[in-house]
Amino acid sequence: MRKSLLALCIAAASVSFAQGTYHINGKYTVPDGKEVFLINLLNKDTLAVTTVGNNQFSFTGELPEPIYAYMGNDRERVHLILEPGTVVVDLDERVLHGTPLADSYTDFHRRFYRFDALRKDERKALTDIKESIPLNEFNEQWQQLDDKYRLLQGQLTDSVVSANTGNLLGAMALDDLALRDTTLFMRLYAAMSPKMQAVPFLFKDFDNIRLMSRTAPGKMFIDYKIKGGNLDGSDVSLSDYVGKGKYILLDHWASWCGPCKAEMPYIKKTWEAFAGDKFDVVSIAVNDKREKSLQSLSQLDMPWHQIIDAQDIPTKAYNILAIPRIILFAPDGTILKNGLRGEQIFTTVSEILGQ
Repeated sequence: MRKSLLALCIAAASVSFAQGTYHINGKYTVPDGKEVFLINLLNKDTLAVTTVGNNQFSFTGELPEPIYAYMGNDRERVHLILEPGTVVVDLDERVLHGTPLADSYTDFHRRFYRFDALRKDERKALTDIKESIPLNEFNEQWQQLDDKYRLLQGQLTDSVVSANTGNLLGAMALDDLALRDTTLFMRLYAAMSPKMQAVPFLFKDFDNIRLMSRTAPGKMFIDYKIKGGNLDGSDVSLSDYVGKGKYILLDHWASWCGPCKAEMPYIKKTWEAFAGDKFDVVSIAVNDKREKSLQSLSQLDMPWHQIIDAQDIPTKAYNILAIPRIILFAPDGTILKNGLRGEQIFTTVSEILGQ
């Protein structure tokens, strides 16, 4: 891995601010005439729009320096570092190759997210033997898995970013790390060039991590009010549940969120086992239409407390960048855990309640 990373970093550094002409040759198996967009994600400008013919498309243009770009149509797209040279893209498979920076980031991205897949597989294997080991041992092994893959992703990112502090390869690699290791992110961000620190997506990561400190474990809950948020249309505040003497599991979800729905069996299992004088569950629908939330509630088995039509009020208050986001509050309203998932929900609540 070290040799590959070194080659990746050297190749990127040698061409990071070249000027010239770019060419994109693409494959896209869709009807003739479908549009393909090329967008500069640094300033949201549309660089070009072309159409597909015989399952092929192409772009040509001039660049003063590399940019972070989007290419595609809606969800059928790729993100890349666009620089002078020729890039070959397969939108059907969402893969590309061609120029040094594009190839370097593709290689990094593949390696980085491979660790996510491996962690998921090991979590599943651990969950399969959960009933055969003590609860505290299960939780310890779960945490060890998280620590192991956080370390591996951090080492990979550190290697790439440290050699590319002045170009987009370093910035994009650091962006991938943002939600996984905030301490390492902040250290590497401080070493980036001022120009890269000001790249919009990277500065947003920095600002979000700074704001996250407000909702770290040990912090008191942040209250908010949702007009019409109860199922009967009456207003509701988070403080109607949190800080009232019970442990509260707060689940942020939406009708359009598949991973949110995948968490429901774990939440239900926890609610059925522990709901009562000491513990309860509240789900809050965010960034969703009221009617869509109600429709999903009629189809999903979620018999605990519901808040709907919250839109972005909770996500802004708690700096939630992606859902599902499940937070456990102590009886006095302080945050105990932020970001519970899967079997960890049940085991954490069980351990805290001593059951």
